[in-house]
Amino acid sequence: MKRRKKEKGGKWEISFSSIMRYNAVFCVLVLLFVMLGGTIHSIRRMESNAEVALSGSQSQISQRVIGAVNLLEALAGSPEFYDPAVPPIDKVRKLDQLSPHLGYMLMCFVDADVIVYSDGEEPASLASRDYMQQLFSTGQTQVTDSFAAGADGMTLNYTVAVPLFDEQGTITGCLFCAIYFDEVVRILEASAGALDADATLIGSRGQVMSSSASLTYGDSVMDALRDDTLFGTTADQLEEALLAAQTGSYWSIRDGSLCYTAYQRVDQTNWDILCTVRFETLFFQTLPSLLLVACLTALASIGLLLFLRRYIGKQMMVVDTLVQSIEELEKSIYLDGRPDDVDFNEVLRLTSDGLSDSLTGVVTRSVFLNQAAAQLAKADPETVKALFFVDMDNLKYINDTCGHNGGDIALKSVGYILREYEKKYDGVVGRYGGDEFLLLLTGLDDEKELNAVLEGLVLRLQTDVPSGGQSIPVQCSIGVSVYRPGMGLEQMISAADEALYYVKQNGKGYYHIHQN
Repeated sequence: MKRRKKEKGGKWEISFSSIMRYNAVFCVLVLLFVMLGGTIHSIRRMESNAEVALSGSQSQISQRVIGAVNLLEALAGSPEFYDPAVPPIDKVRKLDQLSPHLGYMLMCFVDADVIVYSDGEEPASLASRDYMQQLFSTGQTQVTDSFAAGADGMTLNYTVAVPLFDEQGTITGCLFCAIYFDEVVRILEASAGALDADATLIGSRGQVMSSSASLTYGDSVMDALRDDTLFGTTADQLEEALLAAQTGSYWSIRDGSLCYTAYQRVDQTNWDILCTVRFETLFFQTLPSLLLVACLTALASIGLLLFLRRYIGKQMMVVDTLVQSIEELEKSIYLDGRPDDVDFNEVLRLTSDGLSDSLTGVVTRSVFLNQAAAQLAKADPETVKALFFVDMDNLKYINDTCGHNGGDIALKSVGYILREYEKKYDGVVGRYGGDEFLLLLTGLDDEKELNAVLEGLVLRLQTDVPSGGQSIPVQCSIGVSVYRPGMGLEQMISAADEALYYVKQNGKGYYHIHQN
């Protein structure tokens, strides 16, 4: 901030260019810090969202598979399914009744010859199916990867098959159900999509089976990952971890975007789920809030700058007044001719003690006139503005009885009291003459408050001041003028002087408000 003067006799001005530059730098720094905070927040959300999406997807698919296994095992324990004496068609009809209510694409019975039966259709052999051969050779439950089935040979599904054992432990066939491929896709999209994550279900051979991302069904997921830049692991190490049914996570760069991926094995299967969250997805969601915070901070900064400018501007008005007073003093001191009305006592006070009266502490007459005029100009038009002409009634008596030192003490007491009111009611007080003071108040709410202030001030100014073992009586009279639109300071002083004269002629020690 620089201070400069436009021209001789002109007003002082403030240059805010430096403050504005600093303010602009501050706003840029705030924007950078807000963006940095948003970046850190988004990175932390990437980890939590991926973990939660993985947990939700894995648990729902595991529950669906485990539920199918438990159901088939419960049915397999019933004689009507494992007993070869029961006709296959009766078993098929029973399963057909259950299938629609349990949400499976189909439920079927396979006999000991690996022949599958369906109601209304010819039996067909499933001996060529690998999972059937595995089931009949090991007697273990089978959960297959997705494959095409059905009459069209194109419908994708997942199959859960449970062996049937008779009472001697001999395999008499199996029961199996097919889980809709679309159902698994919906689970992935609902669980992961709600957290802005992409989920991919990986089969036992590392192939893509279901994905909410843009991965092609049947492609090797490792081929896709080899195009990414992985951190802390490699595609081969990740493949080994998946084969070992391990749980883990890693960071990567995919298509120029930072990604976080968490993976886990699905219970009772050879499937794995990968859930990936992209940084840009979460960051752009947070960006509007970040920009709002940055804009509000910038607006607050600009508002503070405008406030400071206005505040400093007001202070500079006082400086202008003081400078003008000094210039007037310079003219008075250095005039070629000496006018008869030069107040040399005033000059001496201003040049030796500054711009305030050395005895009472209030400003001098010339400074008061300048400050009061400026105060009137900037005062709130809704408030009451009043000028008090205060005169000590008994200064000569005090000087005669208590000496000039006693008179000085009385004047100091009056100045102290008036400065209190100056601060409290947004005013300015000055010493007008030897025992005369002017007090301008511009912060009064209404004329009722004005009268209350005058009543209190009169009481305050009628007191005894102790000094040197004696009590000095002080009494003042007050003439008041109330500002009306169009009035100047000199008019207010003249009106207050008339009101003071009225008090002096009618008993002293009280106040009178001039009636305009």
